[in-house]
Amino acid sequence: MRSLYQLILSAILLFSIDVKALDNEQKNKLSTSLKEIKLRYKIPAMAVAIIEHGDISYTKGFGYVEHQKNALVNEHTLFRVASISKLFTAQAVMQLVEKNKISLEDKIEKYLSIFANSDITIRQLLTHSSGLKDEIKPIPSEKTRTINDYLLAISGTLSTEVEDASTRAYQFEYSDTGFNVLGAIISLISGIEYQEYINKHILQPSKMLRSGFFTHEKGVKSEAEPTYHGSILKVVDQRPYDHSFQPSEGLVSSVYDLSQWLILTMNNDPLLLNTKSYQQMLIPEIRTSWGEIYMGLGWQVYQKEGIQVARHPGSIRGYKSLLLSYPTSNSAIIILTNASDAPRWEIAKLLNKYLN
Repeated sequence: MRSLYQLILSAILLFSIDVKALDNEQKNKLSTSLKEIKLRYKIPAMAVAIIEHGDISYTKGFGYVEHQKNALVNEHTLFRVASISKLFTAQAVMQLVEKNKISLEDKIEKYLSIFANSDITIRQLLTHSSGLKDEIKPIPSEKTRTINDYLLAISGTLSTEVEDASTRAYQFEYSDTGFNVLGAIISLISGIEYQEYINKHILQPSKMLRSGFFTHEKGVKSEAEPTYHGSILKVVDQRPYDHSFQPSEGLVSSVYDLSQWLILTMNNDPLLLNTKSYQQMLIPEIRTSWGEIYMGLGWQVYQKEGIQVARHPGSIRGYKSLLLSYPTSNSAIIILTNASDAPRWEIAKLLNKYLN
């Protein structure tokens, strides 16, 4: 009865929404508040977007692109989006599931012999419940570590203890490593490199025309340089663009491009997936260590005041990002910054006030 009541209440709230976009006065007030946050926290570059009922109602850039002081940040400015990349990897996996080329219950040893005798499944990788730990760190791409070398290093970190599979239950542990393994499987099954697959099957159909991946001197690189306390990080202190880490953190994009993809995703658009797959990705499966937030397939999902929320934050050295969506109303906010200490949750709270 309680769940039925919440469903009815949610429907009443959604259908009573004022669907008009932000007017000029609201936009100006919001822009002023965002400028104040930018100055207070010394954020050199920031871009945000609000999506309401499947349409972009507000986009704005703040600050300058650091290596080109006269270039203002706008909705097309490129940032490293960090772990928001995982949503694209998860979507790619579901595309392969739809084509019957892979199953969520498959053990990864089926595709990667390096993990022979491992019970880890595709589903466990997607829900951060594989037990894989982030012991292997990214290295500069010019050091030419191959994907196979990276996987071999990961396999060397697996526990050799014999456990009873019937009593073992992996718990949630956030893992970049798990998504990097998924990227290797995507490449193996599709017969093309991970970034080429994502570009062909997700970025291009979504008209994410400026987005992509960067590997040593090639590809799409962030225009906003990474900073800490307002100063650009020295190259030696920056998070390297590691080819092996593209599936977990490698995407470079803008709030405008991400909005194009997110609108298709919230609309269950068949250009990317079928409706069943979209919905399956949002089903809570594993409880996280962050309270009442659960892992779906790639997405972090929860209920707030009876309304479904699907999100993914991103954080690497010099960048903070956040994608926060409300699938039942096709509404969302996106935040990209080039500051390690950007208060993305404070910014999200402000943007939500203007989200009808």
